Amino acid sequence: MIEFPTVLDDLMMAQQPIIKRTKEIFGYELLFRDKDTQQANVTNAEAATSQVLVNLCIGITQLELQLRKPLFVNMTTELILSDAFFPIAPDTVYIEIIEGQTVTPDFVEAVKKWQAAGYRFALDDYQFNADYDALLPWVSIIKVDVLETPPNKYLEDIRALKARGLILLAEKVEDSTMFEQCKQLGFDLFQGYFLQRPEIVKGKKIDSATHGAIELFNALQDSNISVETISALVEKNPKLSYQLLRILNSPVCGISKTVTSIKEAVIFLGLTQLKKWTLLITLTSSTNQPKALLKILLTRGRCCQLLAIQNGSNTSESAFMVGLMSGIDAVFHVEKSVALSQIALDQSIRDAIFSYTGEWGAYLKHTLDCEEQNWEGMAAMTASQRSLLNRAFLDAIIWSDEVTHSIA
Repeated sequence: MIEFPTVLDDLMMAQQPIIKRTKEIFGYELLFRDKDTQQANVTNAEAATSQVLVNLCIGITQLELQLRKPLFVNMTTELILSDAFFPIAPDTVYIEIIEGQTVTPDFVEAVKKWQAAGYRFALDDYQFNADYDALLPWVSIIKVDVLETPPNKYLEDIRALKARGLILLAEKVEDSTMFEQCKQLGFDLFQGYFLQRPEIVKGKKIDSATHGAIELFNALQDSNISVETISALVEKNPKLSYQLLRILNSPVCGISKTVTSIKEAVIFLGLTQLKKWTLLITLTSSTNQPKALLKILLTRGRCCQLLAIQNGSNTSESAFMVGLMSGIDAVFHVEKSVALSQIALDQSIRDAIFSYTGEWGAYLKHTLDCEEQNWEGMAAMTASQRSLLNRAFLDAIIWSDEVTHSIA
């Protein structure tokens, strides 16, 4: 696992990615949370300037360098009025001014000062009223909760904000219909479940090209299948052959070998690893889904796997499969039961996905609590469990980013 500063254990949890109009990932939002996960535990400027938060800021910079994407970080009034985030490189983050702040002249001057120093600000939960007008000249991004504040009611306001050069970010985008509507209204960035929760067409079948790739994956479930048979199946798919060789040479795989044949590649990887990578390549090459969705599912699978490893389990590969397959319906745009019926999975994996039963189901539930900001669910965990979950989730985000670069 990746080494993170220990201060990340209790103060930060990862949120959903922020997506561009092209459905590529633009960045990630990170939240300050204290040990009980219910609210940010920053009550005064003295606490904000403590060494703990300075270390946290340094940790944020390190994380951004690994992800190569900007991070959105919520800051309270006290933090912005202090020097607490001074160690953060300006091009590393967007500082989010969270809702409910009292916009005093001192607060505006502080934002103006930091903006002049190169820091970028996002105004959260904007509701198209005059309360935050004094901040508009100093912010770069306006975030609108499109469930709470329907954007189609504020067309003139949106045009005015765009005319000022502000970037509009739509939050709580729950489905593809809202995503398309917000695009047409002029929003540039998007956050929500519209990738994970697409419109499902009941009874839709998986296309023939994808079905052929799934057949290869299913063949790998046979523990008695020979290397020669698998090699022949891989060789029939030129794109799979090419991507398999790229993976073999990738640091993500952990095995750097020069091979002269697909058979050698299969031998070096082993059938267990080959099964996993074949499925990943199937997901990327056989559907029209954006990379962002694959990253979300890879993060989910890797987090489950790391939780299993932390727990001393010898079934971490199965935990990975549970996490990855939990969103298979979003990939193929069919009902989950239909998608899973096409794949040779053990019943215990299906039960973990559908009802969170067993060891793997618990890993999946914890991962989804983190992904969906279910603070109530995380509050039921021990402090140690939350710390391990946080680190596993952050590690999984970075790993998924590296994987998608390897198999692009």
